[in-house]
Amino acid sequence: MIQRTIILTLLTFIIISASAQKIKLEGKQTLDVGKDTPTLTCIPVKISKPMKISEVDGNCIEFWIQKGSVTIHKFINHEEAVGTVLPSGTYYVYPKLKKDSKKADVTITLVATIRK
Repeated sequence: MIQRTIILTLLTFIIISASAQKIKLEGKQTLDVGKDTPTLTCIPVKISKPMKISEVDGNCIEFWIQKGSVTIHKFINHEEAVGTVLPSGTYYVYPKLKKDSKKADVTITLVATIRK
């Protein structure tokens, strides 16, 4: 009985630790049709250690990542971004509007890099 409790406690700790190592970064771009001006929105994410892009989702094809106000990566498709490592810092992500589109979004999932 004690072994089972210890094993369940360890498994719970591992699951919680693994889920805490994922961070989502989301960005949007909308087009104000009346003014014909795009608006970019993103809540920045600050990471304290290097993290790797494990997944990209959204209704855009192209997107870019900024560290502060500097564009550090431009991707022409979702798959190209997977595996990219971001060093510690504050990041923003923004999607490019598709032709004749008024709204685009992108979400990237960051996971802790495994040190060897």
